[in-house]
Amino acid sequence: MRVALVVHHVRPTGGQDRYALELARRLAGQCDLDLVTIRAEGDLPSGARIRTVSVPDRPLLVTAPLFVRAARSLLRGERYDVVHTVGGAYPGASVITAQFCHAAWREVNRSPSLYERLVSRQAIAHEREAYRHPSLRALIAVSQRTADEVQRHYGPLAVPVTVIPNAVDATRFAPRPAPRPARGPPPLPPVLLFVGAYARKGLDTAIRALARLRTPGVRLVAVGDGPRAPYRRLAEELGVTARVRLEPRTPNVEAWFGQADAFVFPTRYEPFGMVLVEAMASGLPVVTSAVAGAAELVRDGESGRLVPDAEDAGGFAAALDRILEDPARRAAMGRAARDAVLGLTWDMVAERTLAVYRSLA
Repeated sequence: MRVALVVHHVRPTGGQDRYALELARRLAGQCDLDLVTIRAEGDLPSGARIRTVSVPDRPLLVTAPLFVRAARSLLRGERYDVVHTVGGAYPGASVITAQFCHAAWREVNRSPSLYERLVSRQAIAHEREAYRHPSLRALIAVSQRTADEVQRHYGPLAVPVTVIPNAVDATRFAPRPAPRPARGPPPLPPVLLFVGAYARKGLDTAIRALARLRTPGVRLVAVGDGPRAPYRRLAEELGVTARVRLEPRTPNVEAWFGQADAFVFPTRYEPFGMVLVEAMASGLPVVTSAVAGAAELVRDGESGRLVPDAEDAGGFAAALDRILEDPARRAAMGRAARDAVLGLTWDMVAERTLAVYRSLA
């Protein structure tokens, strides 16, 4: 079977880029694989042909349309059994993995900049073309929520839809109990961890929830990216400046999971949420907004807590207090969280993706 995986980037950082890398590494031994991409990095599969296109990495307003044009030129005249892409990266693909739905994000993005509005408009146009293209034969979605969003905004699609969640490296992300001297003398105050883009993932809600906690001394570590000044001002207004620590994005985020007692994720829009399953694999109970795709893996009250409204700081505070005030229950929830995601392996993702390919052949 000859397959073309057509994506902007193949690399170990970022959700979509990592998905492409992990999938390619496993598909290379199962089919005749071409990677069509701007840039390929990391532990690349030796059995795949890497076909790069000369397109600038940024800005996205330039990158996206140039990539479509260059990829079409490169693939013209080629014969593939499957052309697989992510979202609207390559309209004309026979298989699309929906890792995001820009039309759904636009509905909840509260204050987009002019540039964000332009990128959103372009991305939605590419998604609309891709999902309605006559070449499309199958849709893979990373969560049922994302599948429903694609159908609502671009459907109804007359193709089979398969939900294949993203995976987690349960060896890299594993419980690592260790002494934490930087957190003060016993009894150690609990630490909450937040990971992700500050604005979209709801850091402001996490800070507001921290200020409302009954549990004394709780600290919040936020690892991610975005302007820091607004969150420092918010923490100062709420009197929690000394208990909020803002850290930059890091490739070694697993070290922060090992320092935390619970994971808080008030995301406003999340098709899946790899950091959620990474936290769960690390043995942390999670408190997340129910809109996250990976929330489908959380049993409310057993492996974490689900809050219906991403803006409900009081709801997040109440859910966190229930977890933090009972260490034994918190530990049991962490174990249940890890057990819930151990089956999410990249081998599973590849096997189920190959099954989609074969169903088309």
